[in-house]
Amino acid sequence: MNTIKILVADDHEGFRHSLSSFLRTQEGVEIIGEASDGIEAVNLTEKLHPDLVLMDLAMPKRNGFEATKDIKERSPETRVIVLSMHSGETYKQMALLNRADGFIEKGALKLGLLTLLRNECARAIGFEVGATAA
Repeated sequence: MNTIKILVADDHEGFRHSLSSFLRTQEGVEIIGEASDGIEAVNLTEKLHPDLVLMDLAMPKRNGFEATKDIKERSPETRVIVLSMHSGETYKQMALLNRADGFIEKGALKLGLLTLLRNECARAIGFEVGATAA
């Protein structure tokens, strides 16, 4: 099975570590790095070449929208999913305008991540799938 390399970017250390710990329990997932701000997320993406970045929206130094846009400009093959406590179509649209590949509300994070990982695993073995997250 192919492994999906993930970079987790969130400014809250406890949340970041909890998310990474949860993801490590999932088959076919490797956490290759963690970032605590938007600039670090961009730099680690260039250095580590993850398949997927899980990007918190509210980040210091460079917010999640800006960091997502920078990552997609520098590494267009890297998929970026924006995570946010904020819900609503406005945030989803802003994420997509900044070239995010998807958006998951933190309130629905576990189900959203499991769906995302299932889709990413299918993509990794050559199956084309629909949208990764609503």
